[in-house]
Amino acid sequence: MRTIIVADIHGCHSELLALLKKLKFRQDTDRLICLGDLIDRGNQVYEVFDYVRTLKSDMGERCVLIRGNHEQMLMDSVDDMFSRQMWFMNGGVETVRSFKKHRHDYARHINWFGRMQLYFETKDFICAHAGVRTDRMAENTADILLWDRDSAEGNGYSGKIAIVGHTPVIDPVYLDGKGHTEVIEDRKPQMLPSWGTICMDTGCVFGYRLTGMVIEDGMFYTDSVFWGVDG
Repeated sequence: MRTIIVADIHGCHSELLALLKKLKFRQDTDRLICLGDLIDRGNQVYEVFDYVRTLKSDMGERCVLIRGNHEQMLMDSVDDMFSRQMWFMNGGVETVRSFKKHRHDYARHINWFGRMQLYFETKDFICAHAGVRTDRMAENTADILLWDRDSAEGNGYSGKIAIVGHTPVIDPVYLDGKGHTEVIEDRKPQMLPSWGTICMDTGCVFGYRLTGMVIEDGMFYTDSVFWGVDG
């Protein structure tokens, strides 16, 4: 099965559609993994939510939705004023505004966000929003999976290859956990590494790119669309 991975969409709906078109996404046969942070900061949050929710309904287990720290902040905000203020300061205002524009209340969908999983693992790779400290996944706390930056900034993880977002990078990058870092060039097929970390958040909502990764038969490549592209 061909797998497509996208990180940190942040309400960039037009860019998401353009990227999936560029990657020749096949809804009936592909597996799609979203690495969290569907929401906040961008101006088309509801559109992203509605589109991905429909994909999940249609694709079932082949659409894997991983929870990001922004979804967690939304969930925490419902019953806690401090958490709500923190969420609003980090892009939650745009989410509320986008849902209201479409006459929807984001709070009615808390259970949907709550069903997003903290990680996804196959025999070949691990996916999480922020990072992992060990490939014994039960030993990673929710805070690590949602908030960790050590995988991207410290290059200290050398377990089974983990594919993450959360920490913006100029280009997708591979870190082997032993000090070596390698920029991943778009449209350049190569073997999927066995260990280390691949960071996928290329900062679309900050005016850069939305990057996708395609994995098939032990090989992978990345491709991107720039912020502002028409879907």
